[in-house]
Amino acid sequence: MSLIHNGIPSWVHYGVNALKELSASGEKKAFLISDENLSRTEMFQTALTILAPAEVYLLPMGEPKISDAQRALDAFRKCGVECVIGLGGGSVLDVAKTVAVLGKSDSTVKESIGNQLLTRQVELVLVPTTAGTGSEATRNCLFIDDQTGVKCALIADACLPDSVVLDPVLTRSLPPAIAAFTGVDALCHCVESYISRNHSPISRIWSLAGIERIREWLPQTIDRREDDEARQQMLFASFFGGVALAYAGTTAVHALAYSLGKRGVPHGVANSLLFEPVMRATLKKPEEQIPYFSELCVMIHRLPIPTLDRYAVRLEDAPAMAAEAMNQTRLLRNHPVEVQEEMAREIFEGLFQ
Repeated sequence: MSLIHNGIPSWVHYGVNALKELSASGEKKAFLISDENLSRTEMFQTALTILAPAEVYLLPMGEPKISDAQRALDAFRKCGVECVIGLGGGSVLDVAKTVAVLGKSDSTVKESIGNQLLTRQVELVLVPTTAGTGSEATRNCLFIDDQTGVKCALIADACLPDSVVLDPVLTRSLPPAIAAFTGVDALCHCVESYISRNHSPISRIWSLAGIERIREWLPQTIDRREDDEARQQMLFASFFGGVALAYAGTTAVHALAYSLGKRGVPHGVANSLLFEPVMRATLKKPEEQIPYFSELCVMIHRLPIPTLDRYAVRLEDAPAMAAEAMNQTRLLRNHPVEVQEEMAREIFEGLFQ
């Protein structure tokens, strides 16, 4: 007998101006978590008007450290409010989930890493402004350890939100490059969960639904930025990818991507650059194992993904990055075949050719 643990958000508001339908924050003051860059946009000011009254907390740009989440948690505990809203990309949503889960406890973020028996006593609403991470649909909160620079995760059922808002209006201002690499991040979630050793008939329904939408709609979000239907479908695809990885997990692409992330490469960019090399190096016939594989690779090459030469990564780093990737045992165990350190090194070296 096989056993599947179901866990998805209770409510999903979607469609143009879906944020306006959100009533939870209108009844009580909320602790609104976003980031400094987003706060400078017209979209943020519009959202703030809709979500008022709210106590606003802005995170610094970049992937969050444990200390960033702890400072947000400390600020929440001083406010005495009963609702947390995360408005932003995956980093913001991960911090919002952590704050909501730990807000009524005495625990620190660091000591809660690895504790899956956490509970939540405040309302949690997640509003993604990118179509990529799927964080709004997962139990996972990823942070960089301040001391080691290694990614670690707070994972608990309590991280699943009460409500999610998938509003394409909120993604209209995404620059083409960000729309592209966050979209490929969503694709990696869908494909990796599809091939994961932990996949099931149920997880593959979500994975395939996401793959098919990304294949059809991601290029249109780049070419026709005014197309709300394309953006809505990408928000669905990102959500589906989040649900799928919650069931089945990600695999070797993410395992190797963390080594690039440690060196300043944005997570979505790292996944975009590694997707095809990892699949071709590790799978004998990826075209037979991954739906639309060749077509997806062509699509990625045509997207405006930043190149590796924009970041502080060197060919000489390949051996160290391969060794670091081997520490991502949780992800590597999910991959359908064993990934050796030498194979990882060759994949990294290939990125510079």
